Amino acid sequence: MKPEQKILIVDDDSILRDFYSRVLVSEGYAVAAVGNGEDATRELEKGFDFALAIIDLLMPIRTGWELIEYMKAHTEYENIPVVVLTGLAASFNEFHKAEENCDAILHKGNFEISELLAIINNLTAEKE
Repeated sequence: MKPEQKILIVDDDSILRDFYSRVLVSEGYAVAAVGNGEDATRELEKGFDFALAIIDLLMPIRTGWELIEYMKAHTEYENIPVVVLTGLAASFNEFHKAEENCDAILHKGNFEISELLAIINNLTAEKE
């Protein structure tokens, strides 16, 4: 893992956002953490080379889905790996949509932090 790899965390739950940030910083990643998709868009547009984005689907202002669609529609962001963290019980169609557009899907409260770290380390290793 390269220490300069930066991860974008987008979650409206400030407790979870801060927790994920602390864990990732302790693993050697740089982190930009924001509370909605609109702020995430501004972070992307600053020109950082994000190694990965962790995105909650249900957020105010611009949802996770809207953010993912924005990223996929812009060539400069379309190859950033996306890990979705959601508390929603997705319908079959939503789950299929997430599988097609995201690199990993985890349900909040139903995964170990070691699982999240393994996914992040695997996806960011591919960008080295």
